[in-house]
Amino acid sequence: MRADDNTKNALRYLEQMTWLLFLKVYDDFETTRRLEAEVDGRAYRRVIPKALAWSTWARGDLTGDALIEFVNATLLPGLRELNGSGAASKIAELFSSVTTVMKSGHSLAEVIEIVDDIDFHSVEDHHAMSVIYETLLAQTADAGWSGEFYTPRPVVEFIVDVVRPQIGETVYDPCCGSAGFLVGAAEYMKRQVRVGSDEATLETRTFFGQESGDLAHLVGTMNLILHGVTEPNTLRVNTLEQNVMNVAPADQHSVILTNPPFGGTENPVVQQNFSARSAATELLFLQHCMSKLRKGGRAAIVLPDGILYRSITAFSTVRRRLVNDYRLTGVVRLPTGVFPTAPDTRTNILFFERTPTTDVVRYYQVRPPIGKRSYSKTNPLPRTALAGAQAWLVDGVADENSWVVTRAEIDEEGHLDFSHPDDGATSADENPAERVDDLRQGSGTLDQMVADLDAVVENLDAMAVARWTALDEYIVPTGFRAGSRVPDRFLGVSNTGGIGPFKGSPGDDLTRYRRVSIGDFVYNPMRVDVGSIALCRTEAETGWASPDYVVFRLNDDAPFSREYLLAYLKSADGRAEIVRRSRGAVRRRLYYDDLRNVEVPVPEDPDVWESVVTGLAALRAHVVRLQGLATSSAASVERALFARGAGA
Repeated sequence: MRADDNTKNALRYLEQMTWLLFLKVYDDFETTRRLEAEVDGRAYRRVIPKALAWSTWARGDLTGDALIEFVNATLLPGLRELNGSGAASKIAELFSSVTTVMKSGHSLAEVIEIVDDIDFHSVEDHHAMSVIYETLLAQTADAGWSGEFYTPRPVVEFIVDVVRPQIGETVYDPCCGSAGFLVGAAEYMKRQVRVGSDEATLETRTFFGQESGDLAHLVGTMNLILHGVTEPNTLRVNTLEQNVMNVAPADQHSVILTNPPFGGTENPVVQQNFSARSAATELLFLQHCMSKLRKGGRAAIVLPDGILYRSITAFSTVRRRLVNDYRLTGVVRLPTGVFPTAPDTRTNILFFERTPTTDVVRYYQVRPPIGKRSYSKTNPLPRTALAGAQAWLVDGVADENSWVVTRAEIDEEGHLDFSHPDDGATSADENPAERVDDLRQGSGTLDQMVADLDAVVENLDAMAVARWTALDEYIVPTGFRAGSRVPDRFLGVSNTGGIGPFKGSPGDDLTRYRRVSIGDFVYNPMRVDVGSIALCRTEAETGWASPDYVVFRLNDDAPFSREYLLAYLKSADGRAEIVRRSRGAVRRRLYYDDLRNVEVPVPEDPDVWESVVTGLAALRAHVVRLQGLATSSAASVERALFARGAGA
C-alpha cells in the first residue's frame, strides 16, 4: 500500500485498511448470523446486500481499472445509501466519510487477496483486527497523527478489570478514538451474557463514545461493530464544545473510561462550557467526566501529573470538587514510557465514584523495569506489572508499592501529588537510575509550580481585597477543660512545625488543660507574634493543650476559610497586626479578647485566594521533598559507584 500514490503515508493506508478489513469481517459476521437464524428456524435479512457483500465482489475476477471503477461507482455509493435498520444506518453513516481508494487496481486486488486470507474465526486470527489497529495506530502517532487516543492494551485491560462494568450499565468514553476502552469493556461484559436480552443490550444500548477526528471516529466505530457491538452509539463531535454545567440525568452514564488528550489548549469560547475555566484540555475533560457520571457511577481517567498539584484556581477548584462531591478511591502512578505518544510524561490513573465524599485514597506506584528508568517501545509495559495495583484497588491486598492517603492529609497539603512514603529512602539494592529519575521529575514539578507562581505575580491586580474585618463576629472560643477527664496526649505548638507532642512536663493541675479537636486553632499567646499558631487537621493532632494556650474555632459563615486565616496570621503582615493588638511592653501577649480585634483582609474572590494560598503551601512542601530527593539521589549514585569499586 505504501507504493501506491494514494496511500503512501500511514494516515491514508490506515483508512483504506480499516474499511477493507471491516467489510471482510462483517461479511463473516453476517454469514454466522444467517446460519444461526436457519438453525432457529428464523429468516435473516442481510444488513449489507449480497451484491455489495465481500464474498461477492472480493473473490471474483475484478482487478485493475475495473476494480477501481466498481469500488468508486458501485460499492461505496451503495454502502452510503444503506437503510432499514439501526445497523444499516450506522454503516451508511461511516462510509459517508470514506474517501481513500488506492490508485492502482492491481495493487488493490493484491491487498484484497491478503485480507481475504485472514480467517477471523480461527484462534490465532481472533485478535488480528485489534493487533493491526494497535500497530498502525502506534505508527501513525509517529507519522504526525494525533495519537492521543492510543492506549496500550495492558492499561485498557487493567482499568476495565478494576472498574468491572456490568450488563445493564452504560459505558462512555468522551474521546474514544479507536474505541479501545469500549471494546475492552465489551469483551469483559460478554462473559456475563446469560440470556438473549443481555446480548441485545450489549449490541445496541450499552456503549457510547464521542470523537472529534474523522479517521479516529471511523476506526473506533468499525472496531466496535467488529467486536459484536452492532449499533454503537458513537458520535463525531468535539466533546469539549458541549456545555456540562447542567447535564440531564438521561445524558449521564454508569461507567466512564477514558484517556483524554492532554498538553493541548482550548480557546476561551470552549472554556465557557465549564465552571472551572482553563485552557488545559486535561482539566476540561476531567470536568466533563465528572458531570457526565451518573449518581453511584464509577469512572477511571488517565491524567498527567499536573492535575494532582497545579495550584492555579481552576485546578484547585476541580480537585476540591473531586474529593468533596465525589469519592476518589484510587490513584495509580505510572512511570514514564507507558504511553508511546508521550514517552517523557508521567501519568496517573484516577478512579472515582459519584458519591460523596472522599475518606481514604488507595495509592499505588507502578515501578519501571528492573535496571531501567522507564518503559519504552522496545520494552513496553506488560499486564503483569499492573497485577499488584489491581489486587490493591479491588481487594485491598497491599504490597511494597501501595499506601493510603487520608482525607485529612489531602486537606492539609492542598493537593493530590503524594509519593510513596519510602521513595526518599536509600537501600543497598535500589536502582540509582530510578532515584535520579525521581529527582528529574521532581524538578519538572517545581518548574511547573514556579510557572503557576509567575501567573499569580502577573495578575496581582486581580487579587482584590473586598474589605477588612475584625475577627470578633467570625470566631468563637472552644477547647473545653479536662475537669475530671484524664488527658492522654499533651500538645505543643511551634512556629515552624505546627502541632506536635509537648516536649516538657505537664503542670500539676491537669483539670484546666484545654481539649484541641479537628478544626480548632490553637496558639501560644506569648509566641504567636513569631507564628506559633496551628490548625488541628487530623485525629493524630488532637489532644490537650496547656491552660495558658488559646483555642478557638472559625464560624461557618466566615467570609474566608480556615486555611486562608492560618496563612494570613502566620504571614509577615499578619504577625505585624498581631503585635499591634498584643498587650505588654516587655513580653507581649495576645489573649482571646485581643484576638477578637485583629483585622483580616476579606478576599473579593475567595476561591482565587484559596488556590493561591494552598499553592504556596504546596510549593514550600515540594521544595522540602526535593531537597530530600537530591540527597537520596546523590547517596544512591555514591553507593553504586563505591559498590562497583569494591567489586573490582
